[in-house]
Amino acid sequence: LTFLSIGLFFKPGLHYGVDFTGGIMMEVQAPGMAVDDLRSAIENQGLGDVAIQEYGAEHEFLLRAANSGGDSPAPMVVEQLKATIVAANPDASFPKVDVVGPKVSGEFADLSMLALLIAGAGMLVYLWVRFESHFAVAALATIGLDLTKTIGFFALTGIEFNLTAVAALLALLGYSINDKVVVFDRVRELFRLEPEADIDSLMNRAVTSTLTRTIYTSLTTFLALLPMGLAGGDAVNSFALPMLFAVVIGTSSTIFIATPILSVLSKRRAANGKPQLRPTAEEIQQELAHLP
Repeated sequence: LTFLSIGLFFKPGLHYGVDFTGGIMMEVQAPGMAVDDLRSAIENQGLGDVAIQEYGAEHEFLLRAANSGGDSPAPMVVEQLKATIVAANPDASFPKVDVVGPKVSGEFADLSMLALLIAGAGMLVYLWVRFESHFAVAALATIGLDLTKTIGFFALTGIEFNLTAVAALLALLGYSINDKVVVFDRVRELFRLEPEADIDSLMNRAVTSTLTRTIYTSLTTFLALLPMGLAGGDAVNSFALPMLFAVVIGTSSTIFIATPILSVLSKRRAANGKPQLRPTAEEIQQELAHLP
């Protein structure tokens, strides 16, 4: 799935939104006009792919039109949109029109990548300090696979990849790492209780003992997101649909990927004569008490 997702990233690629390609964002107030009427009026004029979502109060809308080329969207496109909307509703007004140029959209892309890297680095440091290095490596490797498959989901479905989608990826990071920390904490507890136990058996018991909690948490999250994904429309599609996919991927990867990786790394540490966990403060005090 990861290799297929990488292939989909290059072809057909992601459907980038205005935030990353540049374009027009226009607020429209059209009293008495429904979103379907507004969409029909714009489509009948052949103005290209314009995303429309209800925004703010009733009969207020947000239009997003991607940059069709050049250094910035042509002012003619803005005027055509305004003329089309006014022809359909003479009472329409345009409180705000923003043009996102290539420079700004490039900055959005750079900052989004930076946000993902900082989040991943912070989680790596936390896991390394709170657990051990092999716990951190297992979790971060699995999260990398989760992110890759979610990117593939965007490419396969054609959902617009915008700043809302970046928020979904950041939410995936937090959700996935939380799920893995719960299982890893149980693994650590069993390592302390039974340091000589068979590693595969210990991992299996850790997953089994937390399985009920994992299923309930994932199911609750999934059911909360489902109405957004089914009926939320364009306003939340870039967040809700990828998160529905991410809940399934993040939960299953904890059981089928992260824990087996941790098992392999734990066996390697055992073969090298290294302890699975660093000693606690109490254990250090007990060792010091036996010194002459």
